[in-house]
Amino acid sequence: MIILEKPYVSEFLQQTVARLQIPVLATPFSNSLALAGEMNLVECNAFFDMLKSVENPLLYSNSENSTELLNRYGPELNITQHVNYFKDKSKLREIFSALNPDVWFRTCSMKELDKLDFSALQKPFVIKPVRGFASIGIHAVHDETEWKTALEAIKKEVQLMHGVFPDVVVSLNDFLIERYIEGTEIAIDAYFNGSGEPVILNILTHLFGSKSDMSDRLYMTSDEIVRNYHDPIIHYLEEIARLRDLRNFPFHLEMRQESSGSFVPIEINPMRFMGFCVADVEYYFYGINPYEYYFQQKKPDWEQILSSRSDKLYGMFGIDIPKHLDKNHIQFNYEKFIAHFSKTLHHVKMDYTKLPMAIYLFAETHKSRFSEFEAVLYSDLSEFIEPKE
Repeated sequence: MIILEKPYVSEFLQQTVARLQIPVLATPFSNSLALAGEMNLVECNAFFDMLKSVENPLLYSNSENSTELLNRYGPELNITQHVNYFKDKSKLREIFSALNPDVWFRTCSMKELDKLDFSALQKPFVIKPVRGFASIGIHAVHDETEWKTALEAIKKEVQLMHGVFPDVVVSLNDFLIERYIEGTEIAIDAYFNGSGEPVILNILTHLFGSKSDMSDRLYMTSDEIVRNYHDPIIHYLEEIARLRDLRNFPFHLEMRQESSGSFVPIEINPMRFMGFCVADVEYYFYGINPYEYYFQQKKPDWEQILSSRSDKLYGMFGIDIPKHLDKNHIQFNYEKFIAHFSKTLHHVKMDYTKLPMAIYLFAETHKSRFSEFEAVLYSDLSEFIEPKE
C-alpha cells in the first residue's frame, strides 16, 4: 500500500505503482497524477481499513506530508507511532544514546536561540530542526562567527519555508543542538522486512565542500563504497532492530563513521527512502527498483550488480540556490549545468522559487575523472546563475 503526496512524485514511481497495481490512497493529489487512471486507487476509509487489518502492513510513502493523514485516520497504527517517533529528532536520540552514549544533545525553541550563552556550549556542534527535511535549517558551528551567521540564516529560512511544508514535516520552531560528528557521512536506503531483518538498497557517501557545509550538493557511490560499508551497516541496523520492533519498515538513514570505525546516526527518515526523486537513484545507479524490492521483499544480489560497475563512479547532485541570493532576481542555467557532466543518467528540474532545490541530477563518470564531480562540489555556482532578464 502506498500514499502519494506532494511535493513531487516521479514518473518512475508512478509507472512502478501502476505496473504492480499497489493500492494507492485516493486523494485529490493522487487523482491528479499523470498515471492516476492506470493506478489501483482506493478510497480513504477502505484504504485505512486495509491498513488496520494487518499488524505490520507493507506501507510506503514518497513524502513525509503523508504523516498528517496517518495521524488523522490511523493514529493507533504501529507505523504511525514509528513515524512520529523517528520524525522527532529529540526522541530519536533516546535510541541513539543507547548505541552512542558519548553523543550529547540539547533542545531549545526558536525564541531561546538568541538568548543562548554561546560560550557555555560544547564546540563544534550542529544545529538542526527537531522536525526537518533535506538540509533545511541545518548548520555546522565551529566558532562564534559561524554561530551568528547560522542564527541569521535560520531566521531567513523561517520566512522562506513558511507554508512550503506541513509542520509535521518541517518545523522551524524547535531546534536540536548536538555534537558535531567527525568522519565520513553515509546515506542509505533500506527496509526491515516482515521478519525484522535489514535489507540495504543503496549506499552513498555524502561529500561536503567544507566543515561548515551542510548541503546536499553531492552524494556518491561506487562498487568499493558498497562493498566497504554493506556488512558493517547491516550489523549496525541489527542493533537498532533490537532496540525497537521494526517490521515492514522502509527508511532513509544518514550517519557518520568515526575514525574508530563506530557508526553514529544523524537521522532516520521513516516510511520512505530518499526524498523527491532521489530514491530513484537505485535504479539509475544499480538497476534496482527500490519500490518493487520493498513491496516484493527482495534482496539485491550485490555481487552480480557491482561486477559490471568496477570502473564507475556515480554522483547524485542536489543543487540549491546560495542563500544570500534573491531567488526572484536570478535564473539558474539548467542547460549549462547539465552540460558540465560527461554522462548524465537522469535529471529533474525544480522550481527553486518554491522548493529548496533547483535541480537533482544523477551522473556517471570513470573513477579516474572524479574531478568532474569535485568541481561542482566546490563551486560557488556563479557560473550557472545569471541575473533575471
